[in-house]
Amino acid sequence: MANVTALSTAKAQAKKIALPKVQLPIRTPVECPVSVLLLDLTNPRLQTGEEVEISTEHQLIETLVEIAALDELVLSICTNGYLNLEPLIVHGADGGPYTVLEGNRRLASIRLIQDPAFAAQVGIRVPTKLRPGVQESLKNVLVYRVAKLDDAREFIGFKHINGPQRWDAYAKAKYVTTWYKSAKGRLTIDEIADKMGDNNNTLRAYIYAVLILEQAAAAKVWSLDDRPTKRGRFAFSHLYTAITRLEYQEFLGLTDGWSSTPTLEPIKKKKLKELGEVLQYLYGTQSGAKQSLIRSQNPDLKDLGLAIVNPRARVALQQGQSLDRALDELKEPASAFYDSLVAAKIRLDKSIALISKYTSGKPEIDDIIDELFEQVDILKTMNSKKRARSQK
Repeated sequence: MANVTALSTAKAQAKKIALPKVQLPIRTPVECPVSVLLLDLTNPRLQTGEEVEISTEHQLIETLVEIAALDELVLSICTNGYLNLEPLIVHGADGGPYTVLEGNRRLASIRLIQDPAFAAQVGIRVPTKLRPGVQESLKNVLVYRVAKLDDAREFIGFKHINGPQRWDAYAKAKYVTTWYKSAKGRLTIDEIADKMGDNNNTLRAYIYAVLILEQAAAAKVWSLDDRPTKRGRFAFSHLYTAITRLEYQEFLGLTDGWSSTPTLEPIKKKKLKELGEVLQYLYGTQSGAKQSLIRSQNPDLKDLGLAIVNPRARVALQQGQSLDRALDELKEPASAFYDSLVAAKIRLDKSIALISKYTSGKPEIDDIIDELFEQVDILKTMNSKKRARSQK
């Protein structure tokens, strides 16, 4: 295969330099010039739920540096050279360029080594002097061209969903959902799970959860953009775990059971308001200035499910009360009262332990202590009266 310049495809495009035409055979591993390969700007690995804008290879590489540990791969290649142990899977029209469907971490690492100045900008150190043979190993890489995107799905899905290099749960779910939708009824969830070697129930929950999120966004009852914060990974497991619980299924009208061929809109229109409510409790809203009620999945996810199917507890949540306050509505009055007293005593015990370090002189602290004394006096008086009446 003819040698070509190592100038990156992104730079070549920016300078409007014509890329060389390289004819790759279908379904045959061959070496290919790196310069005719494109990073996949829709790489499923990027689907973490974090808001990112990616329209160039540089932006994609910057994101991969943050989420895919490119520094380790760059160091390995700089030390050992690029090893053609496994082909990149590529797709594209005859002559190229070819988009890399599988192997974007490797191609991104090569780009960084070939452009040390850009690598430094994104916090990746490339040695000034590379050992002999490293740069030469980056010119051509082993690739495997597929004729159709579907031809690559099974291999990529197995490797990153249930195999050695697993993606983030949201990235997995987006990938299998796109696969399910593109099949247009020709594949069931069970068949996809068999191809992936994964648990049917897990993939079903993934796909239902993504379809539900898409339906919520389309209906404008909630969207990822409405989260109070868009930084960090999206807590996707809150939703796909919740919808496996009977309380959430009942509340959202999913009690008919899990279908292996769900519609693209699993939630009935009459339940869309409830869907928005659940997503608001799970993730919060920026527009409504509300935070997620889930501090820890266990037990908060279970407790939230119990609260939303109880009319009194649900009203408390709708009024902006905390999950703990809503849960009080599920208890007998005496039990809820006792629990609140225990919680208050625990906090007072902590205050008493800290008072030895307090040197006094703060009027606001005096005011709080006086108010607490009055409240305890009211509690004692009312409890004494109730006890006296009960003994008559």
